[in-house]
Amino acid sequence: MAEYSQIKGSKIKILASDPSDPASGQIWYNTTSSSLKYGQTNTTGTWASGGNLGTARGWLGGAGIQTAGLAIGGYDTTYLNATEEYDGSAWTAGGNLGTARSLLAGAGTQTAGLAIGGDVGSGATEEYDGASWTAGGNMGTSRYTLAGAGTQTAGLGFGGGPLYDGLTATEEYDGSSWTAGGNLGTARSFISGDGTQTAALGFGGYTGMSAVTDATEEYNGTSWTAGGNLSTGRYCLAGAGTQTAGLAFGGDDGTGFSAVTEEYDGSSWTAGGNLATARGYLSGTGTQAAGLAFGGYYPTTASTEEYTGPGAIISNTITTS
Repeated sequence: MAEYSQIKGSKIKILASDPSDPASGQIWYNTTSSSLKYGQTNTTGTWASGGNLGTARGWLGGAGIQTAGLAIGGYDTTYLNATEEYDGSAWTAGGNLGTARSLLAGAGTQTAGLAIGGDVGSGATEEYDGASWTAGGNMGTSRYTLAGAGTQTAGLGFGGGPLYDGLTATEEYDGSSWTAGGNLGTARSFISGDGTQTAALGFGGYTGMSAVTDATEEYNGTSWTAGGNLSTGRYCLAGAGTQTAGLAFGGDDGTGFSAVTEEYDGSSWTAGGNLATARGYLSGTGTQAAGLAFGGYYPTTASTEEYTGPGAIISNTITTS
């Protein structure tokens, strides 16, 4: 019988940890877990546990990527100013917000983040430099339960409003001040979004008391147009990614908290892998290929999950059964 080295032209590697970028079909032995493992192309998106937040919270904002994430503010038994930074495995404390708040939106990166709006009643904006927050320009329309997108110098805030009576108002940030953009087609609160200032995605939300929406809209830097509807309408959900490769996960579908994840291709949503923990009032960041979900409310949780999208190479354990 031919040996693996004769078939593949190489010997099985003995490693203390899984390779960060395994090839499909590659086999190795992990001495830490005492297991034989292999790389396989992921056919559907999957969530895996990440490191817990230091402070359990919901109604928080988020920014960054899966390996450099930012958790901003939120609520546990009181309004929080705490910021935490994620390195791909664990959260550590960052600089505190100037104003404690929840129901805010986040945008940007871990070293150039934005905290937008929230239940402080002023449309307050703060900018993060990787260590501390400083005041930015206030939004023209005070709001909370809004969504954010873009960067610290080209940000976007849209929707939200008073708790259930959603707004259509969109505002664009240039690094110092906000100006009015094109209005959403559907007024809503508890909306989620992703993308950039000139190519954003807004989806889900509340259009009034007990009225959950599945509507998706796409922004081109000037105006919003209708996109493909979510398969499962929900509010207080989270999002990540871009306008042509978006991710929507968690939330409340009107009957209870959901674990549903959906992937957007620029025109329609398809099912992704479910969260391990159904939850709402969570936050998210990252990309469709490498997303991050963290926090949540009712009850408050510190749980973090990491998403690996379809097409990525993942590590599997070879079993004898």
